[in-house]
Amino acid sequence: MRNGKRILCLVLAAGGLATPMMAQDQGAPLLIGPEQVWIETIDPLQIMWVGPNQYDRIEVLSGSGIEILALATSAETVALVGAKALVVQTNGTHSCEDLSAPLAYYVVTLGERLATDGPVTACGALTVSFAPGEIVLQEDPMRRTSEGSGILAVWMPGQGFVAASE
Repeated sequence: MRNGKRILCLVLAAGGLATPMMAQDQGAPLLIGPEQVWIETIDPLQIMWVGPNQYDRIEVLSGSGIEILALATSAETVALVGAKALVVQTNGTHSCEDLSAPLAYYVVTLGERLATDGPVTACGALTVSFAPGEIVLQEDPMRRTSEGSGILAVWMPGQGFVAASE
């Protein structure tokens, strides 16, 4: 990613465009235009559904600890990113060398072409930022493990996660 894009990503993240939000496990869905998003617990798992109503909906994720981290759903963020999308974190199933809790990240595209891309797996929290034509998930760049430096994952509309270039 070019330095200009990286600076823009950091500015946008600091500006609150990628605002974290806790997904509530309630009967009431999150309304995003004509789409509705539900996270329901069916012991021992959670299921995330998307659809126009409770009877005509599609399961997009299942697992534990489902949380919506960021929304690219306002007119401004949709124009910036190029798609209406949610960034979702779940508990991961991989193991971490430092015994921290594994996490998995997904991007769910809303609209006519509902899609779920991911997972990007991590052993630490990733920050989410929006940049022109992409969503960036990044681990603390100062974190070092035996596998190298922190994670940088870039999602692009219609392409999913693509190789990040620094």
